[in-house]
Amino acid sequence: MSNPRVSFEVQVLEDKNWVVTQFMADEGQAKAFAESLLQKGNHAAVRVVKDWQRLDGSHSETVVLEKTGEVKNQGPDLALGAISDAPICRELGDFYLPEARQTIGRLVRKYLDELQVTPSELLHSGAELKRFGDKGNLLFSAIDRVATLQAAAAGEESKARRDFLSKAWDDILARARAFAAKKPPLCKTFAEIMAEVAKGGEHAGYATQSLMAVRLLDVRSYQAKIDILLAWAAEPQAATALEFIDLFIADTLLSAQLIQDLLGYQANLGAALTQLCDLAEGKASPAKFAPEATFSALNALFAKGSLPQSKAVLLARVMRELGGANPLSRNEPKQETEVFTRLAHRLVGHRCVLAQGAAAEALLHRVTRIHAHLGTVTASQAIDLMLRLLSDKVLKVQYLLALAQSNLAQGMADALAELIIARVSETEHIDKWVPLRLPPPERMAALAGLNAALVVCQILAPETRAELGSKVDDVLATYLLAEEVIEKIDKPDDPLAMRAIRLIKFCGSGVLIEGRSLNLARARVIEHLKQPQFEEKFLASVPEPGKAEAHLREFHRLLVQTGFR
Repeated sequence: MSNPRVSFEVQVLEDKNWVVTQFMADEGQAKAFAESLLQKGNHAAVRVVKDWQRLDGSHSETVVLEKTGEVKNQGPDLALGAISDAPICRELGDFYLPEARQTIGRLVRKYLDELQVTPSELLHSGAELKRFGDKGNLLFSAIDRVATLQAAAAGEESKARRDFLSKAWDDILARARAFAAKKPPLCKTFAEIMAEVAKGGEHAGYATQSLMAVRLLDVRSYQAKIDILLAWAAEPQAATALEFIDLFIADTLLSAQLIQDLLGYQANLGAALTQLCDLAEGKASPAKFAPEATFSALNALFAKGSLPQSKAVLLARVMRELGGANPLSRNEPKQETEVFTRLAHRLVGHRCVLAQGAAAEALLHRVTRIHAHLGTVTASQAIDLMLRLLSDKVLKVQYLLALAQSNLAQGMADALAELIIARVSETEHIDKWVPLRLPPPERMAALAGLNAALVVCQILAPETRAELGSKVDDVLATYLLAEEVIEKIDKPDDPLAMRAIRLIKFCGSGVLIEGRSLNLARARVIEHLKQPQFEEKFLASVPEPGKAEAHLREFHRLLVQTGFR
């Protein structure tokens, strides 16, 4: 059994200074870890220092192991990651927000992966913050890089931003040390964490995250951390605190290595990105060699919408890879366009574009790269190439609407507006909008989704939005009449109760547009409601008399839900 008064510091020699890289309670484990660091050839020397706390609170240190070795690689193994922007933090709480944590994760990815530590664990652990601060010039380089980017974005002096970030670092470290000084317990379950937080003495949110960090830092494997978080998410006590679990899962998913492990075997980058999209929406199945239990549990949480921060992290990775230079089909270059086309149709859907403007912009960058053999591809040419690639008119307009929300739209808003107006104004028949092979509900939903995107498009004037939205509504209403969709739902030979409930559900299904098409369905409902003794006829038409009243109550609930009074 380990002595709580004794700990062991594993230190490495960097720039003639001994820097702490790990704290351990067991001497044997500390020595073994030091030996493993030396064998990697990244450090000239390692040592293990025994720290013993006396009864009076003072400390005594003894070196129990010190070895030197040959440095195999003297390159910048902990160089900062490439970032092009950083959110501007104005107060201490901003450093714990998703955007700031993701920036930390990208900037010092190599350092975090070496220790298997997430940004949130770093921010809530005094020991980890100290270790990071002692890692040569890494902290100062990181502050300088972020300050430069923030100053340029905000129009401020770099020195002012550096001073602010340095002061914030000191405050974050002091806060974490103050929490650690209270000797927080190692809580194994989320119920234990919540019970500890309920004792008070610290801001509940910070205390919850700090206690979670204590437990997660006890394991040095990203997948092990994920499994702990998933086990917590399954506890009843976590039902009202899933945002904290989402926060740590999101930070863990910043690791490229963990993503590769979760995905298992993928034929190429395009397939991997498609699988990430499916996972982010809770529609994925574990692939070969993937950790099935972990993957399935994550997928279930995504399907419930319980992990919004984690979803954003996954989609951000998809957009970075899609907009980057890595081939989507490295082993079979001839399939690059085919793989890209499949991925484009996964992102651009009939109801919406996954990740909206970010996806539209990333797709444009990729199509430009694919057609680089044509010479310089202008933005308008790239847009034309994207529109040709998409299979039907709804997808084309959805893409243009998503592109209108991207950063690129700032310099081409008028041209995009003209393209959208032209595409929507071209034709009236539904077959020109969505393929005939799709089931009727999907065809109607596609038009309804397009209408919803059109009426909020900011690059279009309000009157233009209304006009184009009405145009799509007319296409849908014409389809309802031509195909007698409402008549097929309201079959005269069926019982009145069944007809009425089917009609009201159709009104609230989301496949109709507020306007002419929805009014057609509502008119048929009102027609039924106006007939004499409607409720008596409704009750009499229910085959099981004992369930008649329940069906009527359900009908009235649906009436209110769909806007009838």
